[in-house]
Amino acid sequence: MYLSKKKTLRILAYCATSAIFFSGTVSAAEEDGNSSSDNEITITSDAEVTAAPINAGDSDTGDASNNTANVSNTTQSTHILVGTTSVGNADYNVANIRDVSGVLFIDGGYAYQGYGHARYNTINFYSGTANEIHGGHSHYGNALYNTVNMFGGTVTNEIGGGYSDYGNVNYNTLNIFGGTIIGTAYGGRASYDGNSSGDAIGNNLNISGGTINGDVYGGWAPNGYARDNTLNVFDSPDLSNASLYAGKGMNDAAVSGNKLNIFTKGITTKNIYGFESLNFYLPSNTQNGDTILTLTDGATDLSKTTVNLNAFGGNIHTGDTINLLTNQNGITVSDVQNDGTIAQGISLEYELANLGLNADGTAYTATVGERIGTGLKDQTKALTSAVVDTASLMDSGTDRLMEWLPESFEMTTGTGGTDLNSVPTTGFDPFAGIGGSVVKIKTGDGSSLKSKNGGLNVGMARYLKNRHGAFVFGPVTDYGQDHYESTMEDGTKGSGNSKYFTAGIIARQMNYGGMYYEASARYGRIQTNFVSDNFLVHNVPTHAYYDSSAPCYAGHVRVGWRNNVSNESILDAYGVYSLNRVSGMTAEVSTGETYTFSGVNSGRMRLGARLTRTIKDNKRFYSGIAFVHEFTGETRGTYMGMDTKKSSLRGSYGIIELGWQTKPSKNSPILIDTSLVGVMGDHKGLTVSAKFKKDF
Repeated sequence: MYLSKKKTLRILAYCATSAIFFSGTVSAAEEDGNSSSDNEITITSDAEVTAAPINAGDSDTGDASNNTANVSNTTQSTHILVGTTSVGNADYNVANIRDVSGVLFIDGGYAYQGYGHARYNTINFYSGTANEIHGGHSHYGNALYNTVNMFGGTVTNEIGGGYSDYGNVNYNTLNIFGGTIIGTAYGGRASYDGNSSGDAIGNNLNISGGTINGDVYGGWAPNGYARDNTLNVFDSPDLSNASLYAGKGMNDAAVSGNKLNIFTKGITTKNIYGFESLNFYLPSNTQNGDTILTLTDGATDLSKTTVNLNAFGGNIHTGDTINLLTNQNGITVSDVQNDGTIAQGISLEYELANLGLNADGTAYTATVGERIGTGLKDQTKALTSAVVDTASLMDSGTDRLMEWLPESFEMTTGTGGTDLNSVPTTGFDPFAGIGGSVVKIKTGDGSSLKSKNGGLNVGMARYLKNRHGAFVFGPVTDYGQDHYESTMEDGTKGSGNSKYFTAGIIARQMNYGGMYYEASARYGRIQTNFVSDNFLVHNVPTHAYYDSSAPCYAGHVRVGWRNNVSNESILDAYGVYSLNRVSGMTAEVSTGETYTFSGVNSGRMRLGARLTRTIKDNKRFYSGIAFVHEFTGETRGTYMGMDTKKSSLRGSYGIIELGWQTKPSKNSPILIDTSLVGVMGDHKGLTVSAKFKKDF
C-alpha cells in the first residue's frame, strides 16, 4: 500500500506531536490500563510546572472522566490536557484557565488514539494566550456535547466546542463573551484530512462580545455533512474581519437546516454563508431606518433562504422600514421564503408590508405593516400558569396547616370529645408537620395544571383555659415548593417551579360541648418560574422563559363540632373558608416582552366530616369526606395594554381521605400521621402525606 507524501507527513507530524504530549506529563493521576477519574490539579505559577503537558487525569486504555484542572499564572510553552486517554472515553472533564501565555493546546477531554469519545467536557478560558482550544477532542471517535466559554484573553489559531480528526462532532457549544480570536472559531469541527468524512450536526456558536479576525462556523465538516447547526450573534462583538458560516460541509448539497440568528443591530462582517434560515431578532431599541447587518466582501446570496423577522420588546410600528442587511457588492434574492409576518416575541404578529431589495440591489429591507388580530395571541395564556400554580401551592399549604393542633389537645377523649382539664397550661411547645401531594386541576375552559408539591410547617403553641373551655394559639411558619406542568386548551404546554415562605399566627377556641373555632393569618413571599419550548413563532416551536416573585398572604377561618359517637370513635364535622392571595407580579420574558400579571385570590369553601377510631391505645384510623368549592382563583397577563385570556382555579370537587395515626407508645409525646387523599371533580389527584406532631 502506498501513501501520498502529504498524508505521510501528516501521520509523522501526528506521531511526533503525540510523543511530545505524553512524555514528562505533570499529572494528578496516571493510570495504565485503568480509568483515571475524579482527579484535580491546580497550577498557580511557573515553579509548579515541572514538565509538559499539564494533565489532570491520564489513562492508557481506560476512561479519563470527571477530572478538573485549574491553571493560572504560567508562561511556559506547554499543553493543558484535563482528561486524556489512549483508547477509552474522555468525559465530563473541566478546565479553568487564567493568565497563561505560550500555551499550544488546551483540551478538556482528549481521546487521542483509538475510537473513544470526548463528551460533556467544559473549558472556561478567562485570560491569557493560547494557540488552540478544544472543549472535547477525539481522534477516531466522536466529540459530543462539549462546551467552551471564552471570557477574555487571546487565541491565535482556533477555538471550538468540539473537534474530531476522523469522527463526528455533534451538539457542541462555543460561547464567546470577550477576548480576541485571531484565527478560526467554531461550535464543532469534523475531519482532519481529505480521507476523513465526519459530520457536524447540531452545534452552536454564540457570540456576544470580543473580536474575531478569522472565519466563524456554527458547524464545520470539510469532508462531511453540516446540518442543523446554529450561529447566534448578540450585543456588539467586532466581526468586521470575519465571515460567518452557520454551517459548512463538503459541498452545497451537504449543508442543510443551519440557522443564522442576529439578536442585535449595527453589526459589520465580511459576508454570511451556509444558512437555510436567516432570523433577525430586532432589539427593543430598533428604530425606523436602522441597519441590522452590513456586509463588505463580495456579493451575498440569499437564494433558497427562509428569512424571518422577530421583534424584541414593543418598539416597532406600522410603517417602519428596517435595513436587514446591506452589501454594496450586491445581494441575490431569487427564491427567498418567508411567512409574510413580523413576530413580536410570542405575543403579537404584524404583516410584512414589504420585504425585498431596494432599487439598486444593495439593501434588503423590511417594512412593518398592520398588526394581525385584535389582541394577544391565544398561546400567551400559558404564561399565566405559573401564577395560577402559586395560588394552588398556597392552597396545599393551608390544607397542611389545618392539621397543626398538638396531639394531646386534638385527640384526648372525654366530655365534648376533648378532656380540656388534661392539657398543660404552661409554656410554649413546638409542633411540626410535613406533607406532599400530586394534584391535577381541570378548569372550565379545558386547561389543566398538574402539581407535585411538598411543604413543612413549624410553630410553637400555648394553651390557656377560659370560662368557655380552652384556647390554644402560637406563631407558625410555613414553607412549600412544587414542580408544575400546564397544558392550555390550544395545546400550548409549560412547566416550572414555585416556592414560598410565610410566617404568622394560628389559634383555636375549643368549647365545652364540642364546638370549636379556628383562624390563621400569614404573610410571606413566593417565587415562581415558567419555561416552554412549545410556543409557535413563524410556525416553529420557540423557547420562552421567565422568573418572578411577589408578596403573598394567607389565612383561614374554621368552625366545627367535635364529639364522641362511641367509646372508641370521635366525629369531627366542620366548615372552612380559606383565602390566599398572591400579589401582582412583573416578568421579563426571554422573547423580549415584559408582562404584568394580576394578583390572584384563591377563596375556597370546604364542608366535611372525619371519623377517627381508636384501634389500640397508640394507634388510630380515620376516614373522611368533604366538598370543596373554589370561588375565585383568576389571573391574567397584560402586555402593551392587551390582556391574555384568563386562567382560573374556579371549580368544585370532592375529597375522600383515609389516614393512620400511631405513637411509639401510649404515653409518648410524639404522633406520626400518614394519610391518603383522593380528589375528584374539577380538581383531580392523589395526596400522600406524612405529618409529625410533638405533644405539649
